Amino acid sequence: MLLKLRRSLLLLILLLSACAPRPNLTLHLDENRRSDAVWIATPTRGAGWRIGFDPRLEPKDDVRQAASLADWLSRQTGLSFSVYITEQDGNIVDDLCAGKADFVVVGTVSYLQANDQCGASILVRGRNMEGEDTYRAAIIVAPESSIQSLKDLRGVSFAFGALNSTQGHLIPRLMLQQAGTRLEDFSAYTYTGSHAATANAVTSGRYQAGALQDTLALDLARRGLVRILALSDPYPSSGVVAGPHVPSQTAEMVRRALLQLDPTTAALYQWQRTEMPLGFVTARDDEYEDLRRIARLIGLLAP
Repeated sequence: MLLKLRRSLLLLILLLSACAPRPNLTLHLDENRRSDAVWIATPTRGAGWRIGFDPRLEPKDDVRQAASLADWLSRQTGLSFSVYITEQDGNIVDDLCAGKADFVVVGTVSYLQANDQCGASILVRGRNMEGEDTYRAAIIVAPESSIQSLKDLRGVSFAFGALNSTQGHLIPRLMLQQAGTRLEDFSAYTYTGSHAATANAVTSGRYQAGALQDTLALDLARRGLVRILALSDPYPSSGVVAGPHVPSQTAEMVRRALLQLDPTTAALYQWQRTEMPLGFVTARDDEYEDLRRIARLIGLLAP
Protein backbone atom coordinates (compact mmCIF):
# COMPACT_ATOMS: atom_id res chain seq x y z
CA MET A 1 0.00 0.00 0.00
CA LEU A 2 2.86 2.37 0.94
CA LEU A 3 4.64 1.61 -2.39
CA LYS A 4 1.48 2.44 -4.39
CA LEU A 5 1.13 5.75 -2.50
CA ARG A 6 4.74 6.73 -3.32
CA ARG A 7 4.22 5.95 -7.00
CA SER A 8 1.04 8.08 -7.07
CA LEU A 9 2.83 11.05 -5.47
CA LEU A 10 5.73 10.77 -7.96
CA LEU A 11 3.31 10.72 -10.90
CA LEU A 12 1.49 13.79 -9.53
CA ILE A 13 4.79 15.73 -9.21
CA LEU A 14 5.76 14.90 -12.79
CA LEU A 15 2.37 16.02 -14.11
CA LEU A 16 2.54 19.33 -12.22
CA SER A 17 6.09 19.96 -13.52
CA ALA A 18 4.99 19.38 -17.09
CA CYS A 19 2.16 21.88 -16.70
CA ALA A 20 4.28 24.57 -15.01
CA PRO A 21 4.69 27.80 -17.00
CA ARG A 22 8.04 28.11 -18.83
CA PRO A 23 10.18 31.20 -18.05
CA ASN A 24 10.50 33.92 -20.67
CA LEU A 25 13.88 33.92 -22.47
CA THR A 26 15.57 37.18 -23.45
CA LEU A 27 18.11 36.88 -26.29
CA HIS A 28 20.98 39.37 -26.52
CA LEU A 29 22.28 39.22 -30.07
CA ASP A 30 25.24 41.43 -29.20
CA GLU A 31 26.72 38.55 -27.21
CA ASN A 32 27.25 36.73 -30.52
CA ARG A 33 29.41 39.54 -31.78
CA ARG A 34 33.16 39.11 -32.35
CA SER A 35 34.95 42.29 -33.44
CA ASP A 36 32.67 43.80 -36.09
CA ALA A 37 31.18 40.52 -37.35
CA VAL A 38 28.23 38.42 -36.25
CA TRP A 39 28.87 34.75 -36.93
CA ILE A 40 26.19 32.24 -37.80
CA ALA A 41 25.90 29.59 -35.09
CA THR A 42 28.17 26.60 -35.65
CA PRO A 43 26.42 23.20 -35.75
CA THR A 44 26.68 21.38 -32.42
CA ARG A 45 29.18 18.51 -32.34
CA GLY A 46 29.58 16.07 -29.50
CA ALA A 47 33.39 15.99 -29.48
CA GLY A 48 34.04 19.39 -31.04
CA TRP A 49 35.95 20.02 -34.24
CA ARG A 50 38.66 17.44 -34.76
CA ILE A 51 42.22 18.28 -35.83
CA GLY A 52 44.29 15.59 -37.53
CA PHE A 53 47.87 15.64 -38.75
CA ASP A 54 50.49 14.02 -40.93
CA PRO A 55 53.08 11.97 -39.01
CA ARG A 56 56.22 14.05 -38.59
CA LEU A 57 58.07 13.31 -35.37
CA GLU A 58 57.64 10.66 -32.72
CA PRO A 59 53.91 9.85 -32.33
CA LYS A 60 53.69 11.26 -28.79
CA ASP A 61 55.23 14.55 -29.94
CA ASP A 62 52.92 14.79 -32.96
CA VAL A 63 49.89 14.30 -30.69
CA ARG A 64 51.11 16.84 -28.13
CA GLN A 65 51.73 19.45 -30.80
CA ALA A 66 48.26 18.94 -32.29
CA ALA A 67 46.69 18.97 -28.81
CA SER A 68 48.34 22.27 -27.93
CA LEU A 69 47.06 23.81 -31.17
CA ALA A 70 43.56 22.44 -30.48
CA ASP A 71 43.59 23.98 -26.99
CA TRP A 72 44.77 27.33 -28.36
CA LEU A 73 42.08 27.38 -31.07
CA SER A 74 39.41 26.53 -28.48
CA ARG A 75 40.43 29.52 -26.38
CA GLN A 76 40.82 31.83 -29.37
CA THR A 77 37.56 31.06 -31.15
CA GLY A 78 35.23 29.90 -28.37
CA LEU A 79 34.61 26.69 -30.33
CA SER A 80 35.57 23.22 -29.11
CA PHE A 81 38.55 21.46 -30.73
CA SER A 82 40.04 18.03 -30.07
CA VAL A 83 42.79 15.91 -31.58
CA TYR A 84 41.99 13.25 -34.15
CA ILE A 85 44.46 10.36 -34.45
CA THR A 86 44.41 8.30 -37.63
CA GLU A 87 44.42 4.55 -37.12
CA GLN A 88 47.70 2.75 -37.79
CA ASP A 89 46.59 1.47 -41.19
CA GLY A 90 44.51 4.58 -41.95
CA ASN A 91 45.11 7.62 -44.11
CA ILE A 92 44.55 11.20 -42.98
CA VAL A 93 43.31 12.25 -46.44
CA ASP A 94 40.66 9.52 -46.49
CA ASP A 95 39.65 10.41 -42.93
CA LEU A 96 39.31 14.11 -43.78
CA CYS A 97 37.22 13.39 -46.87
CA ALA A 98 35.05 10.96 -44.88
CA GLY A 99 34.38 13.61 -42.23
CA LYS A 100 36.23 11.77 -39.45
CA ALA A 101 38.62 14.73 -39.17
CA ASP A 102 37.54 18.32 -39.80
CA PHE A 103 40.85 20.19 -40.03
CA VAL A 104 44.27 18.71 -40.72
CA VAL A 105 47.83 20.02 -40.40
CA VAL A 106 49.49 18.42 -43.41
CA GLY A 107 52.12 18.71 -46.11
CA THR A 108 51.52 19.64 -49.71
CA VAL A 109 50.94 16.11 -51.02
CA SER A 110 48.20 15.42 -48.50
CA TYR A 111 46.57 18.75 -49.33
CA LEU A 112 46.74 18.11 -53.09
CA GLN A 113 45.25 14.64 -52.64
CA ALA A 114 42.46 15.91 -50.38
CA ASN A 115 41.67 18.72 -52.80
CA ASP A 116 41.68 16.29 -55.73
CA GLN A 117 39.65 13.64 -53.88
CA CYS A 118 36.96 15.69 -52.17
CA GLY A 119 37.52 19.41 -52.73
CA ALA A 120 39.19 20.15 -49.37
CA SER A 121 40.49 23.72 -49.11
CA ILE A 122 43.80 25.14 -47.91
CA LEU A 123 43.36 27.85 -45.24
CA VAL A 124 46.88 28.88 -44.26
CA ARG A 125 50.43 27.70 -44.64
CA GLY A 126 53.37 27.92 -42.28
CA ARG A 127 56.23 30.40 -41.88
CA ASN A 128 59.68 28.97 -41.18
CA MET A 129 62.33 30.35 -38.81
CA GLU A 130 63.34 32.89 -41.46
CA GLY A 131 59.75 34.06 -41.76
CA GLU A 132 59.32 32.55 -45.23
CA ASP A 133 56.23 30.55 -46.20
CA THR A 134 58.22 27.91 -48.07
CA TYR A 135 60.23 24.83 -47.15
CA ARG A 136 62.83 22.56 -48.65
CA ALA A 137 63.66 18.88 -48.59
CA ALA A 138 67.05 17.52 -47.64
CA ILE A 139 68.82 14.35 -48.67
CA ILE A 140 71.10 13.15 -45.90
CA VAL A 141 73.87 10.60 -45.36
CA ALA A 142 75.97 9.56 -42.36
CA PRO A 143 78.71 12.09 -41.48
CA GLU A 144 81.48 9.66 -42.46
CA SER A 145 79.79 8.45 -45.67
CA SER A 146 81.84 8.38 -48.88
CA ILE A 147 78.79 9.59 -50.86
CA GLN A 148 79.50 13.10 -52.12
CA SER A 149 76.73 13.90 -54.65
CA LEU A 150 73.27 12.81 -55.70
CA LYS A 151 74.79 10.91 -58.62
CA ASP A 152 76.72 8.77 -56.11
CA LEU A 153 73.40 7.40 -54.77
CA ARG A 154 73.19 4.72 -57.44
CA GLY A 155 73.61 1.32 -55.85
CA VAL A 156 72.98 2.47 -52.26
CA SER A 157 70.01 1.89 -49.92
CA PHE A 158 67.64 4.83 -49.51
CA ALA A 159 64.94 5.72 -46.98
CA PHE A 160 62.03 7.98 -47.90
CA GLY A 161 59.53 9.21 -45.31
CA ALA A 162 55.82 8.62 -45.72
CA LEU A 163 54.65 7.83 -49.25
CA ASN A 164 52.47 10.97 -49.20
CA SER A 165 55.11 13.22 -47.64
CA THR A 166 56.11 16.34 -49.57
CA GLN A 167 59.55 16.73 -48.02
CA GLY A 168 60.05 13.04 -47.38
CA HIS A 169 59.05 11.82 -50.86
CA LEU A 170 57.64 14.26 -53.44
CA ILE A 171 60.42 16.88 -53.50
CA PRO A 172 63.21 14.28 -53.07
CA ARG A 173 61.85 12.36 -56.04
CA LEU A 174 62.14 15.55 -58.09
CA MET A 175 65.71 16.07 -56.83
CA LEU A 176 66.65 12.51 -57.75
CA GLN A 177 64.98 12.81 -61.14
CA GLN A 178 66.96 15.97 -61.90
CA ALA A 179 70.15 14.10 -60.95
CA GLY A 180 69.23 11.22 -63.27
CA THR A 181 68.62 8.75 -60.43
CA ARG A 182 65.62 6.40 -60.56
CA LEU A 183 64.16 4.13 -57.90
CA GLU A 184 65.54 1.12 -59.81
CA ASP A 185 69.05 2.51 -59.33
CA PHE A 186 68.95 1.93 -55.55
CA SER A 187 70.11 -1.37 -54.08
CA ALA A 188 67.02 -1.09 -51.82
CA TYR A 189 64.57 1.61 -50.78
CA THR A 190 61.81 1.93 -48.21
CA TYR A 191 59.10 4.28 -46.93
CA THR A 192 59.62 4.66 -43.20
CA GLY A 193 56.38 6.52 -42.49
CA SER A 194 57.83 9.62 -40.81
CA HIS A 195 60.79 11.99 -40.80
CA ALA A 196 61.89 10.76 -37.37
CA ALA A 197 61.91 7.14 -38.57
CA THR A 198 63.97 8.13 -41.63
CA ALA A 199 66.48 9.93 -39.42
CA ASN A 200 66.75 6.81 -37.26
CA ALA A 201 67.20 4.63 -40.34
CA VAL A 202 70.19 6.67 -41.53
CA THR A 203 71.84 7.43 -38.17
CA SER A 204 71.62 3.76 -37.19
CA GLY A 205 73.28 2.69 -40.45
CA ARG A 206 70.33 0.60 -41.63
CA TYR A 207 70.07 2.79 -44.74
CA GLN A 208 72.88 4.71 -46.41
CA ALA A 209 70.87 7.80 -47.34
CA GLY A 210 67.45 9.31 -46.75
CA ALA A 211 65.06 12.20 -47.37
CA LEU A 212 64.02 14.59 -44.59
CA GLN A 213 62.31 17.88 -43.89
CA ASP A 214 64.87 20.69 -43.89
CA THR A 215 64.33 21.75 -40.26
CA LEU A 216 65.07 18.31 -38.83
CA ALA A 217 67.96 17.71 -41.24
CA LEU A 218 69.61 21.02 -40.34
CA ASP A 219 69.22 20.30 -36.63
CA LEU A 220 70.76 16.83 -36.97
CA ALA A 221 73.59 18.22 -39.10
CA ARG A 222 74.37 20.89 -36.49
CA ARG A 223 74.66 18.12 -33.92
CA GLY A 224 76.99 16.12 -36.17
CA LEU A 225 74.58 13.20 -36.54
CA VAL A 226 74.12 13.44 -40.32
CA ARG A 227 75.59 15.25 -43.31
CA ILE A 228 73.31 17.07 -45.75
CA LEU A 229 74.07 15.88 -49.27
CA ALA A 230 71.68 18.30 -50.98
CA LEU A 231 68.92 20.81 -50.23
CA SER A 232 66.06 21.37 -52.66
CA ASP A 233 64.67 24.61 -54.03
CA PRO A 234 61.99 26.21 -51.81
CA TYR A 235 58.37 25.13 -52.28
CA PRO A 236 55.07 26.13 -50.56
CA SER A 237 55.16 24.87 -46.99
CA SER A 238 52.81 22.70 -44.96
CA GLY A 239 49.52 24.18 -43.89
CA VAL A 240 46.10 23.73 -42.35
CA VAL A 241 43.35 22.26 -44.53
CA ALA A 242 39.58 22.25 -43.96
CA GLY A 243 37.36 19.36 -45.01
CA PRO A 244 34.57 20.06 -47.52
CA HIS A 245 31.94 19.40 -44.84
CA VAL A 246 33.16 22.25 -42.60
CA PRO A 247 30.82 25.27 -42.88
CA SER A 248 32.48 28.22 -44.56
CA GLN A 249 31.94 30.50 -41.55
CA THR A 250 33.69 28.01 -39.27
CA ALA A 251 36.60 27.62 -41.68
CA GLU A 252 36.91 31.40 -41.87
CA MET A 253 36.95 31.71 -38.07
CA VAL A 254 39.78 29.18 -37.91
CA ARG A 255 41.70 30.87 -40.73
CA ARG A 256 41.47 34.28 -39.03
CA ALA A 257 42.54 32.84 -35.71
CA LEU A 258 45.55 31.07 -37.20
CA LEU A 259 46.69 34.25 -38.96
CA GLN A 260 46.80 35.90 -35.51
CA LEU A 261 48.81 33.09 -33.91
CA ASP A 262 52.13 34.12 -32.40
CA PRO A 263 53.81 30.83 -31.42
CA THR A 264 56.42 32.65 -29.34
CA THR A 265 53.74 33.65 -26.81
CA ALA A 266 51.10 30.93 -27.30
CA ALA A 267 52.92 28.21 -25.31
CA LEU A 268 52.41 25.54 -27.97
CA TYR A 269 54.20 22.24 -27.43
CA GLN A 270 57.68 22.27 -29.06
CA TRP A 271 56.26 24.35 -31.90
CA GLN A 272 59.78 25.30 -33.03
CA ARG A 273 60.13 21.74 -34.33
CA THR A 274 57.20 22.12 -36.72
CA GLU A 275 57.25 23.52 -40.25
CA MET A 276 55.37 26.61 -39.10
CA PRO A 277 57.46 27.85 -36.14
CA LEU A 278 56.60 31.52 -36.79
CA GLY A 279 52.89 31.05 -37.46
CA PHE A 280 50.91 31.24 -40.68
CA VAL A 281 50.12 33.24 -43.80
CA THR A 282 47.11 32.98 -46.10
CA ALA A 283 47.42 30.22 -48.71
CA ARG A 284 45.83 29.92 -52.16
CA ASP A 285 45.35 26.80 -54.24
CA ASP A 286 47.01 28.23 -57.37
CA GLU A 287 50.30 28.55 -55.48
CA TYR A 288 50.59 24.74 -55.48
CA GLU A 289 50.32 24.20 -59.22
CA ASP A 290 53.99 23.31 -59.79
CA LEU A 291 53.96 20.63 -57.11
CA ARG A 292 50.58 19.39 -58.36
CA ARG A 293 52.19 18.67 -61.76
CA ILE A 294 55.08 16.80 -60.11
CA ALA A 295 52.68 14.76 -57.96
CA ARG A 296 50.76 13.68 -61.05
CA LEU A 297 53.99 12.80 -62.83
CA ILE A 298 55.12 10.33 -60.17
CA GLY A 299 51.67 8.87 -59.52
CA LEU A 300 50.70 10.56 -56.25
CA LEU A 301 47.65 12.11 -57.93
CA ALA A 302 45.29 10.66 -60.49
CA PRO A 303 46.28 11.64 -64.05
